[in-house]
Amino acid sequence: MQRYDAPLYNAIDNAAAKAVARFCMPGHSGNGAGVLSCARWDLTEIDGLDNMLSPEGVIADAQRLAAKSYRAKHALFFTAGATSAMHTALAIARDKGNVWAIGRLHKSFYGGCALLGIEPVCFDGIEAFAASDARGGTAFFNHVDYFGCVADDAPLAKFCKERGVTLVADSAHGAHFPFCKKLPRLPLADVAIYGMHKTLPVMGGGALMTVSDDRLADEAAYARSLVHTTSPSYLTMATMDLARAVFERDGEEIFADILAARRKFEAENTSGYKVVPSDDFSRLVLMGGGYDATELTSFLTQKGIYPEAAIADRAVFILTRDNAPKLPLLAQALKEFKPTRRLAETPAPAKRERKDARGAVEFVALPEACGRVAAAEVGLYPPGVPFIQRGETFTAEDVRYLSENAHLIFGLVNGRVVVVK
Repeated sequence: MQRYDAPLYNAIDNAAAKAVARFCMPGHSGNGAGVLSCARWDLTEIDGLDNMLSPEGVIADAQRLAAKSYRAKHALFFTAGATSAMHTALAIARDKGNVWAIGRLHKSFYGGCALLGIEPVCFDGIEAFAASDARGGTAFFNHVDYFGCVADDAPLAKFCKERGVTLVADSAHGAHFPFCKKLPRLPLADVAIYGMHKTLPVMGGGALMTVSDDRLADEAAYARSLVHTTSPSYLTMATMDLARAVFERDGEEIFADILAARRKFEAENTSGYKVVPSDDFSRLVLMGGGYDATELTSFLTQKGIYPEAAIADRAVFILTRDNAPKLPLLAQALKEFKPTRRLAETPAPAKRERKDARGAVEFVALPEACGRVAAAEVGLYPPGVPFIQRGETFTAEDVRYLSENAHLIFGLVNGRVVVVK
């Protein structure tokens, strides 16, 4: 097998080949067929494979190489997704003063705040925050959204540097950005979070955090040891290390092929679905002109074509080196599809009053939530951004909209809404 500059991957591959009897975790002992056919590489902290929560060997080496690729001083691996990286960032922020939330963030941010007892101070967007008198503390913002649109964070970074604010970027959907000059630049932040498994050939749960200085790196490593499992997936880490090595070497060529495939698709697309421009050409977004995109994605799924997401009237597709050659299959399916279901009307966005949501809670059916104060974030997944934040009051329109999209709701407990008692 071809070797790459991927020390952790190589060490795991060597250990798997060497093993004759495994009397350690995981319990499959390296054997299995079907979905367990990759079990031979699913190892644990045996001699020579290092320890993710206190790395000194091949994991430390792999993290150093990742930091270099992502233009950072330090990098940390996570195998429980970008959510665990977000919770780590919040654990760092908790004792540094105010926690500022810029715009509506992913639900992992609000969940982490609830777990850590943080009451974030929320701003509608970057301009509103930059016009504030904020000093110190930690600001969180979304660098790239589900549709491949990237924030202009230069003014934000300048403001935070002048005011002594630690800046954390959620770039979960931007892990591929370092590997092609035609892709957007990396965030200008002290801490950045990347979901490597989202856009690179990495097993589920593989995420990366980069940090800008030694002090933050120490704090991040300590916080990670508090929130991360002590049984990280070595299989996931191996693919993270390998993907970084492969794309560092071949990324320009890989993404040139993806871009060419996308351009060909756009030229030949004769369906009623228009391509929505974005900053990231590897994120293909199709807009259905007011028709519910879940109808399209269900049609495609029946044909064995799996989209990333349906959000309102937009269908989202992540283009990779492996699926870009199959875009003609998508083009043909789009020609065959005839939409019939109009999109349910979304309640108009409005600035909502937020009340104190601390104290006892109870669980009520969604129709009974009207007029009640939310004790937990509720929204649709994807994209995972709360529609109702903790402390906001459910309206009749909110209940109608959420009921019509019940199959996509996050934030329920056994089908019920968490409200202040």
